[in-house]
Amino acid sequence: MTLYEAVGGAPSLLALAADFHARCLADPVLEHPFSHTGNPEHVQRLADYWGEVFGGPAVYSGSYGGHSAMLGIHANQGAEDDLGDRFVACFVAAVDGAGIAPDPAVRSALAAYMRWATDEVMAYSPREARVPAGLPVPRWDLDGLRS
Repeated sequence: MTLYEAVGGAPSLLALAADFHARCLADPVLEHPFSHTGNPEHVQRLADYWGEVFGGPAVYSGSYGGHSAMLGIHANQGAEDDLGDRFVACFVAAVDGAGIAPDPAVRSALAAYMRWATDEVMAYSPREARVPAGLPVPRWDLDGLRS
């Protein structure tokens, strides 16, 4: 079973993305970057990205440019040091808020993914950072990063 299936597929990921987005908007540090996405489809795109990472269909890559494009959107922001911890905390709370994954192994995999993903995004936060083209979308399952 994929992590995508374990969380309930596209509908559950959309609920997770919506809850997560709302929590980030309510956070005094995360509110600024989340209120300036400039994209009314942000929640759906976030759900599509997570779906692909967790073993679902490649909607994000097919429609929005894949992993390098996602990193490029978030790069060069000069983010505050505690942004990553706040981001992970909002995600873990959103997993609960969206009613996803009562299974401890699934919850653990989701939290581990978000910590890893946040660390990767934060690595591209410095103003001079450059995102390489053509990075593959990472694949995450119950055992962690697969590629």
